[in-house]
Amino acid sequence: MAVIAGAAGLLFTGLMILSAFRYGMFFDENFYRWEWILMAATVISGWVTGYLKLRQQRRYEHEIQAGAGLWTGWFHVPPEAYAPLALAFLYGCSLLNGPASVLATVEQALRWSAYTAFLISGYMWLRIDGFRSWLLFALQASGIFLMGGALAAWLGWIEFPEMFMITGDSSLSAVGARLAGFIQYPNALGAIAGAYLLWNLLLAIRAGNYRAFLITAVLMVPLALVLLLTESRAAWLTTAAGWLAGLVLANREQRVKWLIYTGWMLIGTGAAYRLVVGAGPHGNQAVVVHTEETLWLLVILLVSAAGFSLLRTGLAGSAGRKLEIAAWSGLGAAFLVMALLLPAVIQGRLSGQFQTAGARTMFYKDAWSLFLDTPLFGRGGDTWRMLFTQIQTYPYIGNEVHSGYLELLLNLGAAGLIIFLIMLILLLRRVWKNDRAGLLPAGVLLAHAAVDFDMSFGYYWLLLFAWIIYYSPKVAEQASGSGRDPGEEPLLHSSPAVKALKKPAPGWRALLGLATVLVFAAASLYSWRFDKSVQHRMDAVEAAEGQQISLLEQALAANPYWSRVRIELSLLVPPNEGLEQLKKGLRYEPQSVPLLSALGRTYAQLGDVAQTADYFRLALAYDHYDRGNQTGAIVVMAGLARDKQAEGQVDESLHAAQTALAFFAAFKDQGIAARLGGREFEVTPESQEAADDMLVLLDELQAGETEAGKQEGK
Repeated sequence: MAVIAGAAGLLFTGLMILSAFRYGMFFDENFYRWEWILMAATVISGWVTGYLKLRQQRRYEHEIQAGAGLWTGWFHVPPEAYAPLALAFLYGCSLLNGPASVLATVEQALRWSAYTAFLISGYMWLRIDGFRSWLLFALQASGIFLMGGALAAWLGWIEFPEMFMITGDSSLSAVGARLAGFIQYPNALGAIAGAYLLWNLLLAIRAGNYRAFLITAVLMVPLALVLLLTESRAAWLTTAAGWLAGLVLANREQRVKWLIYTGWMLIGTGAAYRLVVGAGPHGNQAVVVHTEETLWLLVILLVSAAGFSLLRTGLAGSAGRKLEIAAWSGLGAAFLVMALLLPAVIQGRLSGQFQTAGARTMFYKDAWSLFLDTPLFGRGGDTWRMLFTQIQTYPYIGNEVHSGYLELLLNLGAAGLIIFLIMLILLLRRVWKNDRAGLLPAGVLLAHAAVDFDMSFGYYWLLLFAWIIYYSPKVAEQASGSGRDPGEEPLLHSSPAVKALKKPAPGWRALLGLATVLVFAAASLYSWRFDKSVQHRMDAVEAAEGQQISLLEQALAANPYWSRVRIELSLLVPPNEGLEQLKKGLRYEPQSVPLLSALGRTYAQLGDVAQTADYFRLALAYDHYDRGNQTGAIVVMAGLARDKQAEGQVDESLHAAQTALAFFAAFKDQGIAARLGGREFEVTPESQEAADDMLVLLDELQAGETEAGKQEGK
């Protein structure tokens, strides 16, 4: 069975590493394929574990119950593991309530189905002896890959898109660059690094053998270094809060280790940060491989690991009040040493520049007003992203609401948030009952998500659920080494477990398992189709011009809810066909600004002034702080006015010109309102030029009317 447990563990490892590498599975287009693969693998896992138990029964018994045996894997899944599927169900129900985006709502239903599949499969395999050790391996391997890759990029050894946030704004970064890693977002990387740091500190104080301790000893300084390089103050604060919680949960012996290991880690991290902070990217400079800094960093890590080993040896068998007092004193001294080692520039990050907090307060106020429109059940997936432009008080870049809980409140309303919180309570209760310290890494992730959009990353949920699964048994592996609940027989071990198979499973378990399989089957079909749509679109990008239309039509057939493909297709087909495609898109996203703007441009191609004006007016009403949309509408209307003048259609030309000037006047008014709120929102040179031209056109039209009147008088 060790081979089977190892194979399952390696699959979990590969999935978590792949999820981290694919931008943290933030983009749904990257996740479609793995959603259906994960759900299919979970169904197969249930049957495989059932088959293995059936085979074990044959070893001890001649008479078998095939149906019970094949479903055994599902019968051993705790009821709490099905809880995330309730959120998928709620998103499905949102489709009946006029969601802001059908596609985003379906995508969220698919995501939560996939997350449930991961959780269920983890509990299935946890019943196999040895899998828990493999889950530990998967978690550590995933963290090493993510953090090691981030540090390698900082030192110039690898290149990957947007692994840093480079900025000259001191309110965003003290050193001009923040480490983002493969997931391309510094704050989320910081939260994950903080969770891993506390987890490895927890493993270190509990390590039963030197090999297990050495792994954590090597990892702690790099994890803390990544946490610093992200410059995420919220991640720093949540990690600090988690550290204090760990201190409270530890017994006296563990508390001494917690304090002393933390102190040594702080000194090593301060030295490492001082060494590598200048090696990061700055401005538009080319990436340079920093060999010398890398070698010195390795030296620091080796010295750090050696120091941890010496501390472990020295603390063996030691305890007492005096040692605890000495540990506190050592921690205080370590803080002073770290403060001396850290450059002054990063210390400024802690003491000021809190403008981003004010910006988020603005997000939250606008989000709350949006929530009040549909407080009970929300507006489905991506409610904030689709609708925030209609209610935003001042101009800001706010595609994300920067709170996972608030986003869920907007998507599913108060009912959805309550169910979500119940789900978390049920899952975390298992950890609380079995090993409360296991809440530390999960707590960092959940706390940080309150002020950022970490929950939008698929990797976030795989990591969180993996920790919940890992700490679900009653006795932690560090204490018992058994990897299973005491008093429980392993799935494939002894005759008593086989005898239990003869007992009929509760009917609700069978029904729940069957219903879940059916949900996974339907969700897998959608994920597979959406993935095919992505492939067709990618092929269209690379295809010759004559083949693009056919490929985009295939993409749209596989995923009719994808507005982006509709817009791209409308640019390639005749305007009348384009109108048909775009209007169909409004069925699925009735307030989509890109669709409305595309309809305005298409009607302009057809020379329909009234429809062009109506669709642009609606688009600008839904997004009044987008300078690109404002400029585009003004320029298109101005061009249409000139076209109508050339065709001799004076009334149509006048209508178009007046509309363009009205759009420009509203554009200027938005800028005035923004300045009153301390924000800049100036008209663009292109819009100013178009407006000036329309004033000239009005004079020309007036002069033309005067001349025509003179001719009539004659």
